[in-house]
Amino acid sequence: MSTLSPGKPSLLQLPEETKVDILNRLDYKSLLDCRLVCKYLRDTIQDSLQLQYNIELGADGLVDGSSCTMTVAERYALLMDRRRRWRELDWKQVGSFKAPGWVQAYELVDGMFAASMGIGLSGSKHLQLTWLPTHHEPGRTVDREDLGISVRDFAIDPSQDFVALVLAEDHGSPTKLSVHLRTLSSNKPHPDARKTELETPVLASVGSSFIQVVDDVLGMFFYAFDPGLVIWNWRTGQTVVRLTGPELPAQVSDFAFVSSRTYMITTTSSHGPFELSSNGGAIELFTFRCDDADADAHLRSPTRVATLQLPALRQGRRLTRFFTHSAPFVKRPTPGRPFETSPDCRLHVMDLDYGNRAPCFSLFVRNRTFLSYILPCAPGETGVEFAPVIKSWEEWGPDHSRLTPLIAQFNWLRYVHAERVALPLKPTFDGDPRMALMTVMDFNVHPTRHGVPPVAPLEDTWCKLVTDAELVVDDEHFIGAVESRLPYMVVQKRLPRETLNYSGLLIDHDHLVGMRNGHVDLVDLDVYTF
Repeated sequence: MSTLSPGKPSLLQLPEETKVDILNRLDYKSLLDCRLVCKYLRDTIQDSLQLQYNIELGADGLVDGSSCTMTVAERYALLMDRRRRWRELDWKQVGSFKAPGWVQAYELVDGMFAASMGIGLSGSKHLQLTWLPTHHEPGRTVDREDLGISVRDFAIDPSQDFVALVLAEDHGSPTKLSVHLRTLSSNKPHPDARKTELETPVLASVGSSFIQVVDDVLGMFFYAFDPGLVIWNWRTGQTVVRLTGPELPAQVSDFAFVSSRTYMITTTSSHGPFELSSNGGAIELFTFRCDDADADAHLRSPTRVATLQLPALRQGRRLTRFFTHSAPFVKRPTPGRPFETSPDCRLHVMDLDYGNRAPCFSLFVRNRTFLSYILPCAPGETGVEFAPVIKSWEEWGPDHSRLTPLIAQFNWLRYVHAERVALPLKPTFDGDPRMALMTVMDFNVHPTRHGVPPVAPLEDTWCKLVTDAELVVDDEHFIGAVESRLPYMVVQKRLPRETLNYSGLLIDHDHLVGMRNGHVDLVDLDVYTF
């Protein structure tokens, strides 16, 4: 029996197309909540293909693409097929392309594999760009034999036609770090960059370093006797963060962007200017300002917004290394692609090393967990006096992470995309000498909704949902048992044994790339396209 009052206007009394238009403006979680309000809203949502598409798109951690001419029905069918293929590791095609055998630096970003040929940090003038095949376009390669400068590392964003080239010391100065800003398409200075070269002083020769681009900022973490971090606005040429040695948290281990105005620092010690209550290390979250209108604010100190502690250790035990890795950022959607990975659908995979003869662990944390601690103010607005949040492991870790014994030794980075992790291949459980086992973990877990067919794995494919809590008991190192319960799905597929020749797997939006080491100029890399 209806309970609607004829004398009062109601959403439910609007024409069906008007209700759908209003609901179409909600995110997928709000749509799921609306389905629980009443039968009328549930039926409206259930009967609308557009709203069903929005729900399934958001559930898979995707957003609508740009300039796509496909109908909603076509995109919905493609979305369901894409979900099935990743759940079954049922790729559409397998191909190969040639890449440098002696790889000095490399990237896999949004369907582009880039690599330079060289050894060590001596520098290379070579850069190969390969656009991986899609389901409607073949792959292609551009080989640049001479960039004009000697480069030790680089970062790319194909959506901005952008490459940042880190100058090698044999071509530059040992007292500064230099980064050239160019286009991928022409190797010319990038037209959106006010400066063609960015610089920062260093006190000694740079050893290891890592560079990452996020929208309009470029960050570099390096070791030049002491650790250092520099962040530029590459469009304006401003240095917005520059920290070295004691200006960084004590015992800093690694760096990663969380967003274009937020970064994390991993630390192996709780000692220093920000005293913690445990000795197990921590994740420090910082925001920074990048305001083109205020040229004097470019070196304003970043704001520490949160400290997330790791499990407490027994006296005399310590965390020796704490590395983190996640997928690269892409600013703009690819024109014509029906859907893209949502910017907040990201996973951080962290390696925790507790020293010689001690167990190592993998820690998985979703990016939205870190974003939940960011200040509720305008993006990039910092400098406000406030007390940063300090959370013990028991307060944040168990419900928002998964701590496991070390899952694998990765020889190549870019093994994470969105919330998927591609593990190195290994022999099958049954010891069949003819077969190898491919494994992909997926932390974007959601229930199957009414009307959406469940995925039934193919022969030689296994799919398992892991929701049980993981309990790590190591009385020698941890003060107590460490529990974590972030759910995930693991998919495994049997493949011919020759795939064990892969030294690792790389992953992006539509591809898995089987990597090979080689002591020759060129090697064949296999690409699996979904």
